[in-house]
Amino acid sequence: MTGRSWTITLEPMPLLPLIAVIIAAFALAIAAVALVANRRLAGELARIEAQSRDTAEQFRGLTAGTVGQSRNLARLQQDLERLRERLDQVASQEGGGAAFEQAIRMARKGHPAGEIMETCGLSQMEADLVVLLHQESRAEG
Repeated sequence: MTGRSWTITLEPMPLLPLIAVIIAAFALAIAAVALVANRRLAGELARIEAQSRDTAEQFRGLTAGTVGQSRNLARLQQDLERLRERLDQVASQEGGGAAFEQAIRMARKGHPAGEIMETCGLSQMEADLVVLLHQESRAEG
């Protein structure tokens, strides 16, 4: 028996389709992962856009409320100024003017309404008003 040697030679051609199938499967897997990620990101983007719209709507509401409050505050400040002027007019008139002038001085010094009421002979409402109007002006000035 003579020694025969068996050699197996692999030709490059039969491996080429196998490599192509592996590459195609890998590309398909990557595409599937990308598609899933794209859908997830699209959902997240939609959620963020909705949240942004809600936030913008809340901001518009707050802005409108602030404008309304500013108008109310301006109106209240005008009313307060008219009350101060009226109180000063009453204080300068004869008959009781001296009592109001003293009450205003006491309020500016920080005396409470009860003490002003007793000292100057004013009603509780008048004393409260004098304190409200003139302690505020003292704090502002």
